[in-house]
Amino acid sequence: MLKRKNNKISKIITVVILILALLISGVITFFPGKVFPSWNDIFRKAGLNQTTNVSEYPFSAHFIDVGQADCALITSDGKAILIDAGEVDSYLTINAYLKSQNVSEINYFILTHGHSDHIGSAKDIINNYKIDNIIITKYSEENMPSTNLYNEFLTSVLNSSAKVYAAVPGDKYVVSDNCGFTILAPNDDYKELNNSSVVIRAIYKDKSFLFQGDAEKKSEKDILKQGFNLESDVIKLGHHGSKTSSTDAYLDDVNPKFAIISCGVNNQYNLPSDETIKKLSDRKIQFCRTDVNGTVVIATDGKELYLSTEK
Repeated sequence: MLKRKNNKISKIITVVILILALLISGVITFFPGKVFPSWNDIFRKAGLNQTTNVSEYPFSAHFIDVGQADCALITSDGKAILIDAGEVDSYLTINAYLKSQNVSEINYFILTHGHSDHIGSAKDIINNYKIDNIIITKYSEENMPSTNLYNEFLTSVLNSSAKVYAAVPGDKYVVSDNCGFTILAPNDDYKELNNSSVVIRAIYKDKSFLFQGDAEKKSEKDILKQGFNLESDVIKLGHHGSKTSSTDAYLDDVNPKFAIISCGVNNQYNLPSDETIKKLSDRKIQFCRTDVNGTVVIATDGKELYLSTEK
């Protein structure tokens, strides 16, 4: 009696499984992509197509995984822009990555501000690469960083053959026929180093990329006051995704399709903040983060965006 009962239960379970399988198969057939969306489906909503070969595109923005720090590389028609230089121990990572991209000359080296997680390896990069132009914040005597690291960085800048420019909002730089960037900040002599970050908006034909450094709410507010065109397809969020940056008004004006968060695995600051992630979610802004995805590259032909992640 017990054996017959068990056989009956087994038959019922088998029938249920078959029905479920048929239902799932039917839904997938008639409503493809509606059940189990892939990462490609998600990224396509942000206007991104996944690719494994970014080198075939004339413009690419590389958000290099340097842990709880910042370093980004822009390549465009054989030209290279490096934004920030990670921590002191990031040089080996950055150097290896630049070599993998066949970068031997840096046309513009932009150091957003004087914190160690942004200028850490700058001295080594300046000493080992041909640098054409360096763009930095012009500090007042009162606000000049006083760390040994910053002093060493300034010494390497003075000893280099590069032309040095102070970051002046509104200044435009031409990189190639189809690529250039505009300085948007800093707009004041801020006491906080984060708010003194150089902010740039880079464009390639019809596509635009916003690089925030560690710019926080005060700087974002002042950028908005200046009336700059902020609308960008991609934004590198300020201050590693902290709630001290990415105000509602600023995100709404930028109106990005995609966001990048540069942060370290299990970092002590618990970044990115839940508040920032919620803002992105509420606006349906897709994002990648270097602690999860490793180095992130977004390439473009000027019309479409293509995404490649290390992980």
